[in-house]
Amino acid sequence: MTLVSVVVPTRDRRAALDRALESVVAQGIDGLEMLVVDDASRDGTGEWLRREWPQARVFAGAGRGAGAARNLAVAAAQGELIAFLDDDDRWRPSYLKMQIGALAADPGLDLVYSDHVEVDGAGRVGMPDLRPLARQPSELLQLLADGGIHTMSAVVCRRELFVRRGGFDESLRVVEDLEWYARQLAGGARFARLPRALVERGVPGGLVTAHRTWYGEERAIHARLLAANATPRQRRRVRAARALLFARIGLAKADYAFGAARLAEALTTAPLAALRLAAIRLARNWRRDARHTVPAWGSVARPAS
Repeated sequence: MTLVSVVVPTRDRRAALDRALESVVAQGIDGLEMLVVDDASRDGTGEWLRREWPQARVFAGAGRGAGAARNLAVAAAQGELIAFLDDDDRWRPSYLKMQIGALAADPGLDLVYSDHVEVDGAGRVGMPDLRPLARQPSELLQLLADGGIHTMSAVVCRRELFVRRGGFDESLRVVEDLEWYARQLAGGARFARLPRALVERGVPGGLVTAHRTWYGEERAIHARLLAANATPRQRRRVRAARALLFARIGLAKADYAFGAARLAEALTTAPLAALRLAAIRLARNWRRDARHTVPAWGSVARPAS
């Protein structure tokens, strides 16, 4: 019987994908299947997978994005649990055992996610600050205010979630994961965080380069969910928190018009809350003389087939 189905969407990243799949094999879990969706790669990824990774189930995506690719794999999955892994990320060898253990220990838990480290294009490894800037009155509002789970590579969930509340919204290009998490929480799902860095996340900056699309999609999701799940004051505070984030991103990417507009949005939406959040962020940055770095985990050798 298959216990865990590992879902890996990929496009034109053969070298990174090889490392990701090596980290899956290194889990040493019985009853595991790998489902890799080649989402219209132009570098021969599909043929390479069938030759180099015969133990993986390979699917041909239509180039419609990560949400559609994940839906395709989940529909074919045979496991009781679904684990997600992006093609430029890796798991520590203990990752699946710890995530499966957390779900087994609490039958009422629907999804568990771990912490992660981040690796940039130059190979520098750092610990992200995952602490919320302010506590929200519900898990859903905390997700919407903080952006929630930073990578799906840290997520293992019960397949039943997809049966009860559906898959990813394929019309979204950037925040299909956020929308799916929020829909699950709004429907009563239970999430838990495993506060250990068990995932190495690649951060080449692709998401940040699409910050205007990200902002537009997120605002639409917030408008729908906040209207039904938050008071007017709570809605203003969540909007201000996210506007401050996008202001930082816009200014860092030299998109000054966008950054200034988001800063103005934060200060006009909830001025006191925005100033408080900005002060907390500045204080945290001041306390960190430099980004905390940790040694890279190194490569994991793949056993011979």
